[in-house]
Amino acid sequence: MSMLLDELDTLLEGPADSDDDALTRLYPAAYRDDPEAEVEFRSLTESSLRTARSERIATCRADLAGAPDIDLSDADAGRRWIQVLNDLRLALGTRLGITEDDEPDFDPTDPGAQPRVVYYWLTAVQDSVVQGLMG
Repeated sequence: MSMLLDELDTLLEGPADSDDDALTRLYPAAYRDDPEAEVEFRSLTESSLRTARSERIATCRADLAGAPDIDLSDADAGRRWIQVLNDLRLALGTRLGITEDDEPDFDPTDPGAQPRVVYYWLTAVQDSVVQGLMG
């Protein structure tokens, strides 16, 4: 998981207006039909969004380093992990071309399937966190 957090952190260092589809998915345009409004919106929000994401990643890293079990009974911790897991899934899913209609039918022993296995594992972890917070 630490490696995934490192990769997400590295991705977030890139410019949001780059051609990277994963960044575009994490920072979608607020004003698709108004480029001027979009530039203004990004100038007002991008820095704080990046900072919040980086801080969540750092706190999740600390959670992982602190104990074998992560205490998600605190609502803030649960929300933070759900957000980080969602960012990881969005970035990886975008790179893999996964859509909501995608079926997890693949051969997990195929070496090329590893990123898909990670994606569906992240999905299961996120679902477990959500279920734990609801129950």
